[in-house]
Amino acid sequence: MRASPLFVAALGGILLAAQEAPTRVFRQWVGGQEVGGASQEVKTLKGAREVRSREWMALSRLGQEIRQEVDQTARRAPDGSLAFTWRLQLSKEPFEGRAEWSPAEPGSLHIHPLNGAALVAKVPAGALLWPEDLDTRLMEAARLRRPVTAITYSFPVQQWSTLSLEPAGPDPLPGFPDAVRFTGHESQGAATVPVEAWLSPSEGHLRQKSDLGGLAILMQRTELPAPKASPGDPLGFFERTLQQLPPHPFQPWLRDVTFKAEGSTPDLPEDAQQIRLPGGRWRLARAAEPTATEATQPPVTGLPAESEGRYLAPSPLVPFRDPAFDGLIRRMALPPGLPRWELARRVTASVFDWISDKDFTVGFASALEVCRTPRGDCTEHGVLAVALLRRLGVPARGVTGWVGLGETLGLHFWVEVKLRDRWVPVDPTFDQAPASALRIKLGDTDLADLGGVGWEGAASAFSGVRWVAEREGSMPWGAGTRIEGDQVTASDGSRLRLPGGRWTLARGKLTLNGTWPLEAALRPGHAQLAGARRLAGPRTLREGWWIPASGSLWMDLGQGRWLRLDGVSEVAAYQLLDQLMAPARVS
Repeated sequence: MRASPLFVAALGGILLAAQEAPTRVFRQWVGGQEVGGASQEVKTLKGAREVRSREWMALSRLGQEIRQEVDQTARRAPDGSLAFTWRLQLSKEPFEGRAEWSPAEPGSLHIHPLNGAALVAKVPAGALLWPEDLDTRLMEAARLRRPVTAITYSFPVQQWSTLSLEPAGPDPLPGFPDAVRFTGHESQGAATVPVEAWLSPSEGHLRQKSDLGGLAILMQRTELPAPKASPGDPLGFFERTLQQLPPHPFQPWLRDVTFKAEGSTPDLPEDAQQIRLPGGRWRLARAAEPTATEATQPPVTGLPAESEGRYLAPSPLVPFRDPAFDGLIRRMALPPGLPRWELARRVTASVFDWISDKDFTVGFASALEVCRTPRGDCTEHGVLAVALLRRLGVPARGVTGWVGLGETLGLHFWVEVKLRDRWVPVDPTFDQAPASALRIKLGDTDLADLGGVGWEGAASAFSGVRWVAEREGSMPWGAGTRIEGDQVTASDGSRLRLPGGRWTLARGKLTLNGTWPLEAALRPGHAQLAGARRLAGPRTLREGWWIPASGSLWMDLGQGRWLRLDGVSEVAAYQLLDQLMAPARVS
């Protein structure tokens, strides 16, 4: 599960302005808690002018700290040509690059990302590339108290940003009596955030307030007094992206579910897995297993079709042509001639196994970094899977959305692979191919750059809507689980039977023999199995992992299905591995 917007890269906005003055420093608060800041420094060296901008932030997510930092430098030569360098630190290895612009070719910005192909961005009419030009325009708007629109470029996410402000009137700040307050918004890619800014005709930008996902963001000059101390928002940004789900003992196995969106429903795409229904409802379904024709489709060799080319291309996020990927390919020991779907299944499982350290402190790492250092969360699983799939000739793309995990619905990133005329979701974070049904897709990305990932849009879209579980298949939510004697049947037709066993279902919680809570589970990772003993049923040889400290038993039922029972003794664990019957789906 994921919640990692590129705050520093995407919300810097008008703070990149600068002028000939001592270094200016800003402080930043999110949800009432101070989390970082920004600075600008201007120099003139040998006739060339240089503006250096830095922004930094440290956020807490699920008890762990995530650090992000941007360092950008803009240089203007005496002939008016511009050169830019940037460095975005979201994980161990930074995203870096350089760019050039020349007055001889004013409509083109030449960009050279590290580990990526060079590209030329078309410069919109009236765009401001030089930071001091933006500062001049904002100060002039404050002096004349008139509306202002500015188009700028964010090099770290490689997207154009449009800032639109309207004057609201004089609003003096301590030490800055000429401050004028403006209101408006800033748009970058699919994300639009409200902005409230205080500008001075003489000092430039002083303070900025914005909102993302319902959380207040404040950036202001260090000369201004800090906001009144408060305990901060009880829910941080990441926690705000989570919603509670009613419990269900077989949630990962559900074939299809119906959810109702209450509130400001985002504009969602439709496909076979996500179908719009009347009344703000959506039917979410697990992708159908590949047909015989789909299952035998070979990977792409040679020149790809035009429709698939962008999903087979390398980029700074998925630089799969680097020799570092050779080792992972060899590690999978793939026999020759495998079709696309079998490659997708094996890559999904291999990435799950490779990233042994499921680490929430990684902001966003490239596939190359994950190849070298196997740690991260859903984005790291996703980018590595896309890189390996493309390397093997399977068109693949990333997907941003929300996923149901136990009793929580939260932001997530997964993968889709192209089979004939459809895209099939797989999830390397959970080793699911096809992926589970309970996921809401917001959009997809070819992973050409960070800006296309869409975390900011996902966070904003999620904040204004509440998702309510209504149905599983044709039955009300929770009513699909049936107990008949010593067996229990899930709504997808899966049956569990323990001879002489007693099943109890209360408020979505399933218990066996009045002692062992039981639920369908995702494949456990290395951390979850720390201290576990690998067991096998003496008669059936069914495998399981039993943790003595907690009494948790993880059972591998095959076909990608797992069970977890708690409070189990070692003797009972062996008995359950032999006696708990879990045949294939029968409906």
